[in-house]
This record gives sequence, C-alpha cells and structure tokens, in this order.
Amino acid sequence: MADDDQNLVENFEKKLKKLMELYEMLKNRNSELCDQLDQQKKENEMLRLEISALNENYSNLKQSKVLCVSGQDIDDTKQRVTRLVREIDRCIDMLNV
Repeated sequence: MADDDQNLVENFEKKLKKLMELYEMLKNRNSELCDQLDQQKKENEMLRLEISALNENYSNLKQSKVLCVSGQDIDDTKQRVTRLVREIDRCIDMLNV
C-alpha cells in the first residue's frame, strides 16, 4: 500500500511539474502577445496620424487647384475666389448664430 501511495505522489508531482512548465510557457507567450499588441496599437496610431496629415494635404491641394489659374481667364478665377469668400462668410455667419 505504501508503494501505491508513493507512486501516486510521484505521478502527481510529475504532472504538477509539467503543468507548472506549461503555465510558465503560456505566461511568456501571453507577455509576447501583449507586447506585439501594444506595438501594433502604436503603429496603428502613427498610421492614423499619417492618414490624417495626408488627407489635410490633399484637401489643401484641392483648394489650391481651385485658386490656380490654368489657362483660364482671370475673370473665372475671380468668380471662384468670390464664391469661396461667400462660402466662408456663410460659415462665419452660421458660427455667430
């Protein structure tokens, strides 16, 4: 009976040791994955900021194209500027309300 108890204790110790090793391995893997997630979040935020800056640059480029005189006469350009000024005035009026 003592041998059976000794075998049970040894088997239990082996399984417990294996379980602890597996726990440590999973704990390390979890730490690695958390680090990767943090890195991906930082990269994602940087890309969002870059997209925002590019969108702003694109918007500015579109606005500059509107003001650009490209083979058209000056009157058309003056009309465009006048329309833009009116639109800005409307926006200012809406903000003042």
